[in-house]
Amino acid sequence: MIRSALKLLAILVVGILIYNLFLGTDEEKQGAKKIVGEVKDVGVAVKDLLKAEKEKFDKGKYDKAVDKIGNMLSNLKRNANEFDEKYVKRIEELERKRKQLKEELDSVSDTSTTETSETKSIKEDSKELMQELETLMKEMESGN
Repeated sequence: MIRSALKLLAILVVGILIYNLFLGTDEEKQGAKKIVGEVKDVGVAVKDLLKAEKEKFDKGKYDKAVDKIGNMLSNLKRNANEFDEKYVKRIEELERKRKQLKEELDSVSDTSTTETSETKSIKEDSKELMQELETLMKEMESGN
């Protein structure tokens, strides 16, 4: 329902802008031109941002982060074996998630174009993995 309301609102705004741009008074035309120009500027800025993120992605920015998470998990697993066995299963689960994330990264890297939804999903997954890792580390420090 909210999605429908947003679509209707967007159509209404575009309709008003088009009307004002072609059939409005001089003042309304100027206002519509200003808004269209600002929207165009935002579009260009978003395009530049996506282009920069794609370049970072292509250079392996996220691969390095996933590798660092793997190193941290290896160290934690070693310490958990010495410290308390109850954490080993959770660390192994995090390691499985890390490998899955690495596979997603590799599959996206293999394609010629990087889709925003895929990179967004990977970013969210890596953030979630880091949060889980942080929670586990805090639990291990506190001894719970």
